[in-house]
Amino acid sequence: MPSCPDCKQPIRQFVTKRYNRVINRAVMDETCKRFLNKRRSDLEAFDSRLNALADALVAKGTTVRPTGLTKAQIKNRYVAFVRLSKEAASLSKMMDMEHQPTKRLKDAIALRQRPPDDDAISISHQLERLRISTPTPDNQITLGARLISIKAREFVLHDKFRLLNSNTKIEEPILIVQLNQLTIPFLEDCQDLIIQAKGGSLSRIVSTATLAFAKVSGLFEWYHRTHPPPKKSTGLESRDNRRNTAREFLVDALHLCDELGNCEELREKIEEMNRLSEGPRYEEVTPEELAYIKIAMVGGRGGMATNSGHWYNCINGHPFAIGECGMPMQLARCPECGAPIGGRNHQAVEGLFRAEHME
Repeated sequence: MPSCPDCKQPIRQFVTKRYNRVINRAVMDETCKRFLNKRRSDLEAFDSRLNALADALVAKGTTVRPTGLTKAQIKNRYVAFVRLSKEAASLSKMMDMEHQPTKRLKDAIALRQRPPDDDAISISHQLERLRISTPTPDNQITLGARLISIKAREFVLHDKFRLLNSNTKIEEPILIVQLNQLTIPFLEDCQDLIIQAKGGSLSRIVSTATLAFAKVSGLFEWYHRTHPPPKKSTGLESRDNRRNTAREFLVDALHLCDELGNCEELREKIEEMNRLSEGPRYEEVTPEELAYIKIAMVGGRGGMATNSGHWYNCINGHPFAIGECGMPMQLARCPECGAPIGGRNHQAVEGLFRAEHME
C-alpha cells in the first residue's frame, strides 16, 4: 500500500485524487495476489485429497475384496472422486480471464462510464478505451486444476477396468457401458491438456497427463481384446490411432524430462510406460527354464504336488495353472490376452485345453 513520504502512514483509498490512481493500482495488485494465493492453496488441497482418496481405494481393493457389486454400489464407490473432479474443473474455469479481478474491475468501470442515453457504444468499445492493463491468467493453476480433475477420472477408470478383470461378481454390462462412454472423452481431454500445457512450457503437467493418457489407452486396448468394438472406428476410437498418439506423447515427454531435470521418478514411469506401449514381447522358453518352472511349481509344502494341480492353456495358447484339485472352480481372464479362463463346478470354459507338456 502506498504511504506518505513524510509520515509514512498508508494513504487510504479515495481520500485524495492526487494519489488515487496509484492507490487503486496497489489495491488491485494486492487483490490479484490474494486471488492467486487462494487458488494455489485450493490446488494443493485438491492434490492432497486426491492422494488420500487414491490410497483409500487401493487399500480397499487389497484388504477387502468385495464379493459382489450392484449398480448403486459401483456408483457410490466413486462419489468422492467425481466430486473432486468437478471441483477441480470448477477451479480451472474460475482462473479464466472472465473471472480475473482486473477483468471484473474493467467491466464495472465500463458500465459506470457508459452514457445512459448512448446505446450505440458497446461494452467492448468502452473496454478498449480504458487504459487498464489486464494480466494474463496463471496457466499453471488453470492447467494444474485440470490435471487433478483428469487424474481423479483416471483412478475411476483404472478401478473399473480392474473390477472387470477381477473375480468380483458385478453387473458386467453396466461397467462395459460406462467404460465405452467415459474412456474416449477422457482421452480427448487428456490430449487437449497435453497440447495446452506444452504451449505453456509446463513440462511436468505434460508428462503427468501423458502418463494418464498412455495408461488408460493401454487398458482400453486390453479391454477391446475381449470386447471388440462393433464397427470400424476413427480418431481416438481407433486402436492404432490411440497407440500411435500415446507413443508420440511418450517420446515427447521423455525429451521434456531431459530438459527439465530433477525428475528421475517421473522419467522412470514414462520409460516403463514406453516399453509397455511397444506391445508384448515373447521369447521361446528353453527346456532348462521349463524344468525350473516345474520344480518351482510342484516343490514345497504347499506346492502343486501336494494339491494335485494341473496346467491349462487359454484359447490363444497361453499357459496357466489351477491349484488344489486342479479342476476349474471360478472364472477369470488370461493375464496375457484377456481371454476367459477357468470355469465353474469342474466345467472349463470353451476353448480351454490341458497343457500336458507342463505337467
